Amino acid sequence: MQRRNVIWVTEHIHPDAIALLAADAEVLGPGPIPDARLNDVTALIVRARPVDESLLASLPMLKVIGKHGAGTDNIDMDAAERRNLQVFRAEGANAESVADLAVLFAMLLLRSPDLHDQALKHGKSARADIPGGFEVSERRIGILGMGAIGRAVASRLIDGFSANVSGYDPALPHGMWPASVHRHNDVSALLRETDLLFLHLPLLPQTRNLIGKAELSALRPGAVMVNCARGGIVDERALADALASGQIAAAASDVFEVEPPAPNNPLLVGSWRFIGTPHIGASTNAGLRRTGMIIGQKVLDALNAQEGKTV
Repeated sequence: MQRRNVIWVTEHIHPDAIALLAADAEVLGPGPIPDARLNDVTALIVRARPVDESLLASLPMLKVIGKHGAGTDNIDMDAAERRNLQVFRAEGANAESVADLAVLFAMLLLRSPDLHDQALKHGKSARADIPGGFEVSERRIGILGMGAIGRAVASRLIDGFSANVSGYDPALPHGMWPASVHRHNDVSALLRETDLLFLHLPLLPQTRNLIGKAELSALRPGAVMVNCARGGIVDERALADALASGQIAAAASDVFEVEPPAPNNPLLVGSWRFIGTPHIGASTNAGLRRTGMIIGQKVLDALNAQEGKTV
């Protein structure tokens, strides 16, 4: 009798995805597993947990890694390649969920309903320090990164708010570029005309600290920035300084260079207008189900293909 594959799910995924995996394999987790079971694991499904050479060395039977999401910056891809491991992603599956959060951030920063709510609850009908609101269509919008998430954000802004949107993404083929989004071929040119900036880039060596002091200074005065991409793309100290000086009026981020961020992270300790969340962009029921089902099926298909099985 052929031995069943053992799939270790390192973090919570949608129950429907667990059921999909369990129908064809033994599932360990979500969460840590006993050391005695490490030798049995043939596939790994991971969200944010780092997958380094040490972890891979502890899994001698591992054949397949599934990334629950699009970015593989938490996986040592060189170490995986040395082991001839197959690595699969669920790219685009969480685009709608992350785009919703990005637009929500922008609306909060432009209209400040949370600050007005706090004022009312403290017996004040108005606060002089709450900035006046802006309509989305008033802002000059720039999107860095026009992959699935960037395009979903652009669609919401254009179709929902009649906004003018520009974007930058040298990797996106011209045939996939939205006709309603002006394409820039230079980051600096986009930043100079932007006062509502959305970041939807992968974390790569060339994008690390892409947004620093010079880039923030290039934005139009009083700009607003939303980062639902990856921590490490923005120089957090530079952003805190830009917020303190007023060059950046407000910012929001679902991601940080170190997650969870330390309480003394420069973005969290100032009195400026900043909203932070703990990497919840993909954490909707629909988003988690789509992502889990896609990566679960990819992992099962790869394991079955290696064994010459058909599902």
